[in-house]
Amino acid sequence: MIGLNNVILGVVEGLVRMRMTKILWLAVPLVFLLVIGVAIIGPGRKPQPEVKGRIIVVQANPSDPEDIERARKKANEIHELLKTGANFAELAGSKSEALSASHRGDMGWIGKGVLPKNLEDVLFKLEPGQFSEIIMDIGGESVVFRILYVEERRNF
Repeated sequence: MIGLNNVILGVVEGLVRMRMTKILWLAVPLVFLLVIGVAIIGPGRKPQPEVKGRIIVVQANPSDPEDIERARKKANEIHELLKTGANFAELAGSKSEALSASHRGDMGWIGKGVLPKNLEDVLFKLEPGQFSEIIMDIGGESVVFRILYVEERRNF
């Protein structure tokens, strides 16, 4: 213990004897390296908001008005069932025409920038347990009716 005290006292005495310029020659590069390190590594990234969602999809051929009407009616029927308290995951598994139907519409955890902007805006405004209105998209190969659902949110 006495040896450690002597070392500490020796270091302190040495620092006291140093001129200010010598201290600056040591301190300035250390501060510079610290600033560069923080700039490169960063103070740490803030976790981005994510939602765990499900989706129900009903598709139609855009060149077939009867098919579009069939899909619209089916999407409305599903939406009405949801309003009466039907389980979203069960309906997604039995009624959705998307590949995710085999997983009961599970979309997993989704961060911002993954989905098209119109779907992202709707999904990130929903609270857990809420489902969206019917969202209709007209593309080149199909007319798509979607209903989104949020199970959980994190980092909001």
